[in-house]
Amino acid sequence: MARKKRKPAKMLAQARALEEGLHSLDRSRGPLFKEMEEFAREPVQVEEDPPHACCTRAKNKMRITDLEAIDIARAIAEKSHLKGRRKQIVERMAQSIGYLKDTEDHQRYDCPLLEDGLCLVHKVAKPIACLAWNPGRDYSDDGWRSFERRDRLNESLFRGQWSLKAIPLQLARFLMEETELVDGPCGSTLRRNAPRKKVAAPPDTQGVRKGASRSSRGGPTPSRRGR
Repeated sequence: MARKKRKPAKMLAQARALEEGLHSLDRSRGPLFKEMEEFAREPVQVEEDPPHACCTRAKNKMRITDLEAIDIARAIAEKSHLKGRRKQIVERMAQSIGYLKDTEDHQRYDCPLLEDGLCLVHKVAKPIACLAWNPGRDYSDDGWRSFERRDRLNESLFRGQWSLKAIPLQLARFLMEETELVDGPCGSTLRRNAPRKKVAAPPDTQGVRKGASRSSRGGPTPSRRGR
């Protein structure tokens, strides 16, 4: 039986770094989801557009980074409710690209991830800008922090070789081109499956002499004061 080739250590390290980046990106969404829920409970002060009207060409100019596009591409390949929608997503993506120039400029387009008035990646890989946007309000402090964190993650992973472009342009790169970057779980899966950090229990002081401190192994050792 032929042995399976092992990936070089550098490639494994890069893959781990990418997964850590996707995990961290998903953590950035948490405060924005909470903020969205809080705003939804507030009385409506102004007449609002229909849900997701901001995702249509009349108003939409959202851009995403490479890391966000990778996250979406992974979610489409992984999540059961998205696997069967890939063809439709690609068709809408191709239609939108017909109106776009391959630049980082703000450009209007219909989001290919919008289907039947719903965002297909809302809970699994929603772009930071889409989550941070709340009609009638400026970006919040949490929103700006999430933007900064997103950009730092991209810079750390891609060292200046990343872009901020319209969603169809970015998806075309990572959905249509073969790349190992999209092989693996998306950020929301990585975050859900990550082991939870245990909260350290308070030190047990029973049996420890006054003037003694605990060593790193847990045993009592004389402190300077106790000598």
